[in-house]
Amino acid sequence: MSGLATWRKVQVIFATQFAQMVEYRAEVIIWMLSGTLSLVMMLVWMAQAAASPSGQVGGYTPAEFASYFLSTWLVSQLLVVWVTYDLDFHIRQGTLSPWLLRPFDPMWQFYLGHLSERVFRLVPMLVLISGFALLAGAKFSTDWRVYPVVLGLAFLGFTARFLWEYTVGLLAFWTESSNSFHELVWLAYAALGGMFAPLAFYPQWVQNVAVWTPFPYMLGLPAQLLAGKATLEQAAHGAMVLSAWLVIFWFMRLWVWRAGLKKYGAVGA
Repeated sequence: MSGLATWRKVQVIFATQFAQMVEYRAEVIIWMLSGTLSLVMMLVWMAQAAASPSGQVGGYTPAEFASYFLSTWLVSQLLVVWVTYDLDFHIRQGTLSPWLLRPFDPMWQFYLGHLSERVFRLVPMLVLISGFALLAGAKFSTDWRVYPVVLGLAFLGFTARFLWEYTVGLLAFWTESSNSFHELVWLAYAALGGMFAPLAFYPQWVQNVAVWTPFPYMLGLPAQLLAGKATLEQAAHGAMVLSAWLVIFWFMRLWVWRAGLKKYGAVGA
């Protein structure tokens, strides 16, 4: 019975959050279009490959660069997280207090809100990626197994990113603003995740560091799968790595949350 009651709560929260996202549908589209870094890098690398005497750079032709960076854009849209900004505001303004009276961890409302936004984002995202691919001449994997695997990796990657961003947002318990930490973490995510270039283009020492982080597996690996540049065996390894990081981030978030609540109550907020 308790499990059924929990499931009903999840359904209600998800439906409420989805309705809220529908109200801001224009802003969601604008947020999607503002994430153009991958598209800009696509044009840069396509131009480099087209200007090369061999017609390619690092084994990528212009069309393959288009496939990779459009895949990166698509996956990055599934990984968007803004919970750091929300937490920073609620903690500093003291509006977190009413959330603490609810019979569940506030994290779940933020998490379901993000998931509901993904559902709303899906259709316009697919329309946009189809248009971009047609213009750029991009081609994606013809192996149907790749697509559910990419969705699975994206789900693991999104959840891991949500947990670390949530943890960063909780630093507002001790600092005037946690957003500065968010920008630093985002830079590592974008660089090591392959948003600027495929990871194989980086110096070897950077690649050696990157494989110990979750970033290549949550962004670059799904993009490489879609572009036909990675295998399902690599995806299985990536899923295990992301699962391990997800556990680490879960306990890290829990520890920072409990420590932060003691700080929050101590100042009478």
